[in-house]
Amino acid sequence: MGNWVSSLIEDSVQCWGCPVFDNLFQLVSRAAAAAYDKFAMVCIVLFCILFAFYVLNAFWQNMKNNMSDPFYTKSVQRVLLNSIVCVSFLGMGITLPRFITTVTFEPVAQMTLTYTQTMVGVTDEFVNSKVDYQPQKMPDNGFYRPEMRNKMMQIMKTTITQFQGYIKLGVAIMDNAFTWKALLGVGALLKHIILFFIGVYISWAFFKLFFKYCCYFADIIIAMAFFAFFFPMSLALYAFNGAQNVPQWISGLGKEVGIHQFKNLINAIVTLGASIITYTVIMAIVAKFFSDGDVSSSELMGAITSGEIFEADINTENLETMTLTSCIVLVYIINFLSGQIPQVAKMVLDAFGVAENKKNSEELANDLLKLSGSMFSVAKNVAKTTGEAIADQFKTKPKEEKDGKDSKDSKDDKDTKK
Repeated sequence: MGNWVSSLIEDSVQCWGCPVFDNLFQLVSRAAAAAYDKFAMVCIVLFCILFAFYVLNAFWQNMKNNMSDPFYTKSVQRVLLNSIVCVSFLGMGITLPRFITTVTFEPVAQMTLTYTQTMVGVTDEFVNSKVDYQPQKMPDNGFYRPEMRNKMMQIMKTTITQFQGYIKLGVAIMDNAFTWKALLGVGALLKHIILFFIGVYISWAFFKLFFKYCCYFADIIIAMAFFAFFFPMSLALYAFNGAQNVPQWISGLGKEVGIHQFKNLINAIVTLGASIITYTVIMAIVAKFFSDGDVSSSELMGAITSGEIFEADINTENLETMTLTSCIVLVYIINFLSGQIPQVAKMVLDAFGVAENKKNSEELANDLLKLSGSMFSVAKNVAKTTGEAIADQFKTKPKEEKDGKDSKDSKDDKDTKK
């Protein structure tokens, strides 16, 4: 694989979703900061209404229990004390949510980035040299800090570098299939043809995964918007936490707009780096198969993850000793492992108490793939129709010329007889 192919892959496989994510991140951050104070006042009014219903409910429940809490110390008094703290926090503006995001979401993003780069053995300098996009200038007065945006974008760029390496591996395998060894017999030829299609499969499969990964920003943006929008409401509803006689729908609403949105955003951040886990497992198995005594599987794996893999680095001695059946089994293993990506990722993430959050991103990616397929079909049909029209013109023209010539010859014969 020449340097021009490597450069072509690096220039094409870039962070396509980074500019969109950058602009949407800033939009959500500015909009949430601008609307925070007004929405906080709405939430205070909402709390007063809910508190009035809660007092009536607490009084009724206390009456049914023969005034077991005569001074309402476990219900109304506790909610009043909590509400003083919560309303004070709401009056602080975006200072409190910015502090919370700084001590929670930013460390999660940094931990995910460190884990991802450590697993594949790359640095920020290497990532920036492979992926060109740099974050836009962002004012530091929004709901979210620019540092949070930068960390999440660096996770995306780190994963993109791995897709570059994986696609290069597929091209290198295809290159290695076109060797003189393939002409040594029918069996060798068939095995090299299978090797070629293994390379095609790896390149195409990881390009599709790369395309889907570029849409993973969707769930983060949605989770950020929901967390920022519902944060004042969750803070107001927290006043009912720990009190007795709280209706189930109030406590359920508090969990839904509070803890649930908090966990959704954390899961969306972790999902950015989760794909590296399973992709690296597949690449390690492929590297083990194509390694030899001079280049160990770990060294070949390093060449793959760094994007410096070439056809000369791939050893085919294993292929020469393989039977045709075992070569087909290798194709099955690669296909099987790629199908197990969701299950393996779930097992690893469950160990950390988090889960993937990419439902909306997957739907967006699938819709874009369908749109691309539809556009390709339209272009194909237009080209087919145009080609048929041109062909018909060429077929009609000689016929018209022949008819004209026959008519002229007939007229000349009549004149001669006359």
